Amino acid sequence: MMQIVSNVLFLTIVLGTYVSAVRIGSFNLHQYGSKKAANATLTNVVAKIINDFDLAIIQEITDASLRAPHVLHDALNQVSGKNPYTLILSGRAGRSNTKEQYIFFNREATSGVELVNAYLYEDVPDNFERPPFIGTFKVKKPGKSGVKFFTIMNVHLRPDAAYAELLSMRVAIEDFITKHPQYFDETSTSFNDALEQNVVDATVDNKPSLKTNHPILIVGDFNADCSYISLRRQLMLRTISYVDFTWVINNQVKTNTRQTCTYDRVFINGDKFVNAIVPNSNTTVHFQEQLGMTLDEALDISDHIPIKFDIEW
Repeated sequence: MMQIVSNVLFLTIVLGTYVSAVRIGSFNLHQYGSKKAANATLTNVVAKIINDFDLAIIQEITDASLRAPHVLHDALNQVSGKNPYTLILSGRAGRSNTKEQYIFFNREATSGVELVNAYLYEDVPDNFERPPFIGTFKVKKPGKSGVKFFTIMNVHLRPDAAYAELLSMRVAIEDFITKHPQYFDETSTSFNDALEQNVVDATVDNKPSLKTNHPILIVGDFNADCSYISLRRQLMLRTISYVDFTWVINNQVKTNTRQTCTYDRVFINGDKFVNAIVPNSNTTVHFQEQLGMTLDEALDISDHIPIKFDIEW
């Protein structure tokens, strides 16, 4: 771990590529609970990695005592210094005794966005092991992108039900549209169009075609590859169920630490948002390589590596 700490400055230098852009990242911390939170060295490394993101989307906080997210938040703000992050923390989610929390870490001074609202999706149909954590953000100074508001649906899909849960995200999107008509233009026509275009049970002859002025992002650990979602089903998702979303993280980018599968994804609905993404910035953060870790040292941090993209508001 001493080698890891000594190389943190290297990480900061290497990752600081797009100075003028805002960096949005997602990281599954793999059972970040009381044990990991008690390891100050490990927590400091996690904080250094997250500090590269202006808006961080975090999954798999597992501490039943609820202390771990605040330990990480404190460590992150020690690293960040004069530009602190706000902690936007979900309630504990999960059908079983093993429950998790989601986090949005927002460094408003550099992200240029402020939180409008955040909530755990009320999963009345019981479609999810862990319902998504939905956060809506306002861009404080919209520029050439034209993006004023956007919504992130932070997900950690159940591995053995990943395909079914991803299909069910259409239900969560429909619920969001229904409860937030103010984001879907000022006329009832465009609101009704959004509901009609968000096809829940898509088929070859009835594909979704959601096009709105309010970008919706689905981000996180989808478990969307290898044995959990086959290539055939991925093709069905791309060409039918999510044909109207841009897949920002593709299969060429491996997101597990062992570099074998693309579990983590970013889906975006909204052309203005997609067009504002810095070209070729949609990739992973290879912290093992950048910090000179062994595979075992990297796995101590997580069995995932972060995904990210840069955007210019």
